[in-house]
Amino acid sequence: MLDKDDRLALFGYGIFETLRVDGPHIEVPRLHYERMSRGAEQLGLSMPGYEVWLAGLEENVQKDIPIAYSAFALRVTLSGGAGQEVPPRWLYHTRPLPYTERDYDEGIPITILSHPRNEYSPLVQLKSTNYMENILAKKEAEDKGAREGIWLNTKGNLAEGTMSNLFFIREGTLHTPSPACGCLSGTRRQMILECALTLGIPCVEGEFPLEFLEDAEEVFLTNALMGIMPVNQVDKRRLPLKNSVEESLRMRIGEFYQEIRYEYRV
Repeated sequence: MLDKDDRLALFGYGIFETLRVDGPHIEVPRLHYERMSRGAEQLGLSMPGYEVWLAGLEENVQKDIPIAYSAFALRVTLSGGAGQEVPPRWLYHTRPLPYTERDYDEGIPITILSHPRNEYSPLVQLKSTNYMENILAKKEAEDKGAREGIWLNTKGNLAEGTMSNLFFIREGTLHTPSPACGCLSGTRRQMILECALTLGIPCVEGEFPLEFLEDAEEVFLTNALMGIMPVNQVDKRRLPLKNSVEESLRMRIGEFYQEIRYEYRV
């Protein structure tokens, strides 16, 4: 059990990663390890070597034999501990994936959140266990009938979703807010940018006002569990999904993404 004096219990001081497990295979573990290592350094916590860290994940995957042959989520948390008397602890938790085939076929609705993302906060580049801001923002989106909420930052530019990175296609070019806008650089965000580069698709990371999203041709979200999720509505504006690789840059990127995601297993 977690010690009552652990800073994770007292202050939400810790970091975590949520990985997709597909059958017995953990997806892109090294990308998650690299981000977790950056977060640990920022919080002054020690990380083991990659092979030791990965062995801990694999051990917990094997414990979930009943679900090991279908896709599920594996969360790994490093608590903040409390000095030498209370060392940091590793915690593991599994749960089903929250997305369905229908979501991918039809897309999901999103909404613009009422409160801004503070792009100057040191927390925006940290996968912190102090997640209350995200949870409250997610609830706001759901209360409005949406599946995900999108933050604007204090300058009024697009930032990210409560649990996802934002991409949109405008005039044949892929756009995504830069980390300076207040978005956490997701593992799948990194992979999508690599896909676009390999495929020769023009891509811009930058600062974009809301108007850029309002007239976008396609919109999609990414995170470790959803992969690439199409968006079918932004507030009241409906976005009919394009359903062929010839018409849709999202689908073209998605097709290549499915090929490369297994190349990151080690």
